[in-house]
Amino acid sequence: MNTNTLRTPGTTTLLLGLSLVMGGCSVSTDNGPDCRYNEAWLAGECSFEVPPPLVWPAGTWRGADAAGRDVLLLVSVGGTFQYVDGAHNQGSGYLTPESRVASPFDLVTPIDQTFADGSTLANCNFTGSVVQRVSMDLGLSCKTLGGLEFVETLALEFDPVYDRDSSLQTVAGNYRTLAENVLSIAPDGLLFVQDATTGCVVNGQVTVITLASNLYTVVLQYDSCTGPDERLNGSRFDGFAQLVDTESPEALVIAVIGGAGDLVAASFERAVRL
Repeated sequence: MNTNTLRTPGTTTLLLGLSLVMGGCSVSTDNGPDCRYNEAWLAGECSFEVPPPLVWPAGTWRGADAAGRDVLLLVSVGGTFQYVDGAHNQGSGYLTPESRVASPFDLVTPIDQTFADGSTLANCNFTGSVVQRVSMDLGLSCKTLGGLEFVETLALEFDPVYDRDSSLQTVAGNYRTLAENVLSIAPDGLLFVQDATTGCVVNGQVTVITLASNLYTVVLQYDSCTGPDERLNGSRFDGFAQLVDTESPEALVIAVIGGAGDLVAASFERAVRL
C-alpha cells in the first residue's frame, strides 16, 4: 500500500505508547483499562484520579501490509486495541495517553501456525501518528522468541462501519462460520457454537461496549474438544467482535487471543448471518 495516503483535513497527533493488557476490567488509578470504555465512562460515572484518556484512537482502522494483505486494528473508546495482521496473527494492548515511548505488546500466531522461524510469539512495538477519524500511519517492529526480526509500515484508514449503533438485539442471531458450523448469539449475548469435526463446544458472552459504536467485547470458553484439539479444553479467549454491514448478508468478525497452560494463540472468525 502507498504510505502517502490522501488525507482530508484533520488533527494529527503522535501515536502514544502501547502496553499489553490481557484480562478483566476494574476501576483503576494507574491508567490501565477499566470502566473508561463503557457507557458508565461516557456518562461520567467512573471515579478515578486521572482525566479520561484521549478518545481519538477509537475506531475501526483498515489497511494493508507490504504484501498487500488486509490488516485490521480495532480500538475501543478506552484505548484497548486488537490488531490482526495479514496472516491473522494478533496483538492486544492499550493506548496510554501519558507515555510517548512505545511499550511492548505480544503478537501471537493462530493455533497450529508459526512465524518463519517456528516461533509462535513475537515482542512488538507500534510507533506513528494519527489523524483523528481519518488515518493512521504506523511503524511495526517485532522480534520473535526465536530471534527473527521483522518490520512493517502500515497505512490505515478509518472505516465508518465503526459508527453503527450496537445492542445485543442487533448482534443476536445465527451465523455460518468458515468451518460451516452455526454460531448462535442469544438476545442476552450468550454465544454458542459446536465444531462438527473437532467436537469442540464453545460457549461465550458478547457484551456491548458503548451503544454508539459498532464494537463488542467477546469471551469464549472451549470444552469437549477431541483429538489434537483436546489441548484447547478449558481455554479462554478474549477480544472484540464487530458487525460488518457493508455487504449482504452482513458478517460477524471475531478477533480473540487466549489459551490454556502453555498454549497461547490467536483466533479469527468471519461468520455470515443466516
